[in-house]
Amino acid sequence: MKKIIAANWKNNGSKKFVKDYFEYFFKNVDSNNEIIIFPPDLYISQVNDYRRKKNFMLGSQNINYVSDDETFTSGHSSDMFIDNGCSYTLVGHSEVRGHDITYSEAAKSLWASNDLQVIFCVGESADTKKDGNTQNVISKQLEDLCDKRSYPKVIPKKVIVAYEPVWAIGTGNIPKIDDISFIHKFIKTYVSENHPFLKEKDIMVLYGGSVNSINASEILNAQYVDGVLIGGASLDSKEFTKICNLKI
Repeated sequence: MKKIIAANWKNNGSKKFVKDYFEYFFKNVDSNNEIIIFPPDLYISQVNDYRRKKNFMLGSQNINYVSDDETFTSGHSSDMFIDNGCSYTLVGHSEVRGHDITYSEAAKSLWASNDLQVIFCVGESADTKKDGNTQNVISKQLEDLCDKRSYPKVIPKKVIVAYEPVWAIGTGNIPKIDDISFIHKFIKTYVSENHPFLKEKDIMVLYGGSVNSINASEILNAQYVDGVLIGGASLDSKEFTKICNLKI
């Protein structure tokens, strides 16, 4: 089954890094999975030069939520990202949420996404998990995604949610596989029951949080998991290529 393998480089990279990365990647990748690279904005154009070989898709790590008639210093519109080869954008990643924006503000990014496919990020903190409130918190996070007012211009053909338990990001710890399957099923059910336009068949859920070449196969083979969003391990081209080449 074809899965999504997405690399979130976060705020890492250089021109040399990009060049060296794809020199190895193109020599060694042999994958039928859908591969997406999310580089920092400054390197999107350079990465797009390599994308022309058609081995992967390209995405932005964030999108500004200002309306069409507003200007925003340091901002980037969906048209700019599309012009530089992007097909995807991340919305509401925990590292962005925690410092710059709230969930309601992140949801406004859906207004500006236009032809970019949004990957909408959700996930619970360690305290939330400890208190047994994971489902309640994720339901609250998904409310904006399912709000019809979030789609005044474009009705999405599908929804992609990335489940990233905040306590797992960069820690080396991941939930039990049964717990990952349970939460992915919960997300699919919640969105299908509450989204104004889409049914469960239109909903994909990715897992993110300390994914690497050792645990990726087990995660990708877990029930209800449609792919992975990889952080630290995606910065190692050999490690990332191993994951891309997995036969699921």
